[in-house]
Amino acid sequence: MAVMLSVFKPVAERVLQPVANVLRGINPNALSALGLIFPVLFFILLVSGMYWWALIVFVFNAVDMLDGMVARATGRVTAFGGFLDSTIDRFADFTVIAAFAFAGLAEWSLIAPLIMLTYLISYMRSRIELAADNKIKADVGLIERTERLLVIFAGLLLYATFPTVSLWGQNIIELSCWLLIALSVVTIWQRGAFAYKKLH
Repeated sequence: MAVMLSVFKPVAERVLQPVANVLRGINPNALSALGLIFPVLFFILLVSGMYWWALIVFVFNAVDMLDGMVARATGRVTAFGGFLDSTIDRFADFTVIAAFAFAGLAEWSLIAPLIMLTYLISYMRSRIELAADNKIKADVGLIERTERLLVIFAGLLLYATFPTVSLWGQNIIELSCWLLIALSVVTIWQRGAFAYKKLH
């Protein structure tokens, strides 16, 4: 079976666990709603050329993990909570990735396919699990949201530090997009193969 590129998510959850413990009294859906704020702030800061501030705000995307952690820890996991979290994730994905095109850091010819592939990866997982009546987990492939966000963060950090560096006429942001596109294509193939094996 294909495995994820990394174990970053479990590591991140261990780091965030003390924060989740402090937030136990807050409704997990309210924490999910906070996930709307930071992508918008990131978008505004990136388009304004304030890359270092954008990186700081980007870190707060970790709030996306806190809602699920709090819900599981307090026994408040609900179907609506999962729906809300997934919906806000899609909004955040578009806002964060599209920001690079609006900021003039990458061409739409790169950003548009990356957004499409990002959505397709998420759709394939939900569709496979629905077709299997949620009896299997389709979290297979090289890259999911945690890895994608890490690549975006690293790419912006490197670009903010070395804005003039380029390779084959592509700046660091564009190279990061190409990397994400390649990893996404492989992941889609892996999930397609997984679906064929499990649902055929």
